[in-house]
Order: sequence, then C-alpha cells, then structure tokens
Amino acid sequence: MALINSQSIIEAGLTPTLTSLEATSNTFTNGGNEFIMVQNESGGNATITITATTTSVDNEIYGDLAKENAIHVIANGKTAFIGTFPVSAYNGTDGICTFTLSTTSSIKVAILKVA
Repeated sequence: MALINSQSIIEAGLTPTLTSLEATSNTFTNGGNEFIMVQNESGGNATITITATTTSVDNEIYGDLAKENAIHVIANGKTAFIGTFPVSAYNGTDGICTFTLSTTSSIKVAILKVA
C-alpha cells in the first residue's frame, strides 16, 4: 500500500504526473477537496473502490442512514475523475483515505486537489 501525494491545481494550471501502482490498495491524505484521476490502458475494465469509514449515521429526522463505498468502473482506454470525498465519511482518524483498484496492470493515477 502506497501513500500517493496530491498535486494542486492552481490558477496557472497543472499538467498532472500520473503514477503507476504496484499494489491494488493505496491511500492519500484527504482534506475534502481531493479527487482521483485514473487512466486505464489495461485492456479491460478497471474498478476503483473508495472505502467509506463511516458506514451508518443515526439521524434524528431521517433515522438510520447508510453510507456505501464509492465505486466506479473505468473502461479500457478511458480516463476518469472520481471525488471529492467528505472527510467525515471517508477518512480514518489519521486523515487518510483508502482506495483499491481491481488491477494495477497499465493503470495510472494522480491525486488532484483544487488549491
């Protein structure tokens, strides 16, 4: 599992650096304005799952509410942008958000945030 550093999109723009993954499970520091860019050249579909750490909330008006993991399928040859991720739903106590991919073969990612 690798901690991937975020890259800031600033007024002058950003040409993101994409990272090849060695493991299917990875993390990033989540401040609530990050999203994940995934480029899939694997030859098939790739599924990304962002793990929710808070999966249920008891709301006095609506009762018990469930929070599911965020899941997105990226077709071969496509690039997807997934996020943002509310810190109260996706972060561990360390401020880290975890995501997994169904494959790492020919997959590249970047964690982007608006500065």
